[in-house]
Amino acid sequence: MDILLAILQLALLFAGWFLYTYVKKLPDQVHAKNLKAFELDLNKQLEEFRNQLTTDLELMKINESQLHIHKTQEFSKLVEVLLISLTDKDYVRKLGSDKRIQKEHNKKMLDLGTKLFFFASDETVKKFVEWRKYSLAVDTPQYEAKQVIIILAELIVLIRKDLGYSQTKCTKDDFLHIMLTDWDRYEREG
Repeated sequence: MDILLAILQLALLFAGWFLYTYVKKLPDQVHAKNLKAFELDLNKQLEEFRNQLTTDLELMKINESQLHIHKTQEFSKLVEVLLISLTDKDYVRKLGSDKRIQKEHNKKMLDLGTKLFFFASDETVKKFVEWRKYSLAVDTPQYEAKQVIIILAELIVLIRKDLGYSQTKCTKDDFLHIMLTDWDRYEREG
């Protein structure tokens, strides 16, 4: 019976030790289980967030691309009107005398200027306003035809930057060499 009692005590001691180590490891096991569940949930949320960001980014790229096309078209129309009003002598003559052409020109300038205000950078808008004010001062003593062309060339360079060539090395002089055959002479005058 002593042997049976000793085996029973040993079994009881072993069961107590097993229960003690199990209970001792239980908080770590619960914590590890909860941590895994939390990590799994967090990973799932992060993946959903990443997918949403990717979708939003793609939509923004599409919208930006469509906006860029529209912006390019509007800038092209503006430059065309500006260049015609400076280089087409018949148009300029009619603009000075024909009320219908004046009204049509003013309407185009208002429309294109408004679109420029929406699509262009602040610097470009300010340069357009400077050009507009200066070109409207044609009958004043401080008006110089050369200066209105220089301001226009600066505006064209800024429009170029707004269209994606922000690091352009082109200057107003480059544009003026394209537009005018004798810009070298004026450039030397300062």
